[in-house]
Amino acid sequence: MPSPLGHALGGLIVGLALAPSSAPGESSAQRRGAHTSWSVIGYAIVCSGAACLPDIDFAWGRHNMETHSVAFALLTGSAAWWWWRSWRLAAACMLAGLTHVLFDWLGSDDFPPLGVMALWPISQAFYFAEAYVFATISRRYWLPGFWSHNLWSVLRELAILMPIAVLAHHCRRRRGMTGPRASA
Repeated sequence: MPSPLGHALGGLIVGLALAPSSAPGESSAQRRGAHTSWSVIGYAIVCSGAACLPDIDFAWGRHNMETHSVAFALLTGSAAWWWWRSWRLAAACMLAGLTHVLFDWLGSDDFPPLGVMALWPISQAFYFAEAYVFATISRRYWLPGFWSHNLWSVLRELAILMPIAVLAHHCRRRRGMTGPRASA
């Protein structure tokens, strides 16, 4: 299962991909400027938080269960819509929550039950891809190799997700500069 950093990067990718190209009233000169508009920063922060939110279940000892589901992602999107009244941000939060489910499904798991309860409440089955894209983040700090294993796992996540985040940022910047709202 990925680290909180890996999950936050998943949310960041969604936030960068779905943030509006520009803030209302923003000129093309401002879009090309050094400062990023609040909407992009806001989407990045909110979506990163939404992607990490399913791990709140550590608080009550039911990790990878109900909060690691499509239903919880829908609930997260609904809460975002209720709070901000933005369908675009609500969809981004829902997709960010789904990245958490996807990443945990694609990751390694060393603590039973293996996998995630992705289709809860329809099914209580656990789903595990056995793809091992992401390495397990150990919470057993007393075991030898704890630090080196977790460092390696986080570096692997960064190697996989940072290029995608950079690509999302690059595509977003190009879309903002050459989109239909850009003026000469």
